[in-house]
Amino acid sequence: MRTMTVGLIADTHVPQRLPALPPQVAEVFRGVHLILHAGDLNRWPVLEALARLAPVVAVRGNADLGLALPWREVVEVNGVRIGLVHGHGGWAVYLRDKIRESIMGFEPLRYLRYARSAFPEPVHLIISGHTHRPHLVRVNGVWLVNPGPVAPDYYFRSGPAVGLLHVRPGEARYEWIDLTSGNARLYELPPESPSDELETRVRLSEGDTPGGDARRWSGFRSGRVAALLRF
Repeated sequence: MRTMTVGLIADTHVPQRLPALPPQVAEVFRGVHLILHAGDLNRWPVLEALARLAPVVAVRGNADLGLALPWREVVEVNGVRIGLVHGHGGWAVYLRDKIRESIMGFEPLRYLRYARSAFPEPVHLIISGHTHRPHLVRVNGVWLVNPGPVAPDYYFRSGPAVGLLHVRPGEARYEWIDLTSGNARLYELPPESPSDELETRVRLSEGDTPGGDARRWSGFRSGRVAALLRF
């Protein structure tokens, strides 16, 4: 069975924060078989632009008022089940967290829990957005991926990012792409999880610190990040 490539994108905020998608998005997604948008697209023209490149599955984010989109989806690509959710926890939780974070600051583990708890059924990966911070972390055997934002605010880098997921039966290769610099760095994950606890192979903005549940956090540099994931 051939490799299927899936484009991953989140937090486009067009026209709220950007007048249109950066042209680099079309360049990176040219030839993909499917595009997954993890919410906060803002208006329908974003989906229309992406649909000219490939079929699109999208979910509703907190900035998608009035858009008739589901809050979560599950798609299967070459036997790999992929969950898609924005990751803000719903409107009541979002408003509560805005107040909490104005006092206590950003709490990354909170959003990992929101994304993971959205899928009680079996999935291999969960794609989310919302935090405007890219991450790649394994929780209880499930890979959680946030490609980072296309629109500002850019907490990790000074520009937009997207992802690519190259899927073969039982295997996927992930690329994180900085649309501004194009610099490359390889990051491989082990095929097996050493434990069922939160694994701390996480990429977040420089200066972020974990809560008490995490042991070690590793930032990463700009450019392409490739990671081999097996299930």
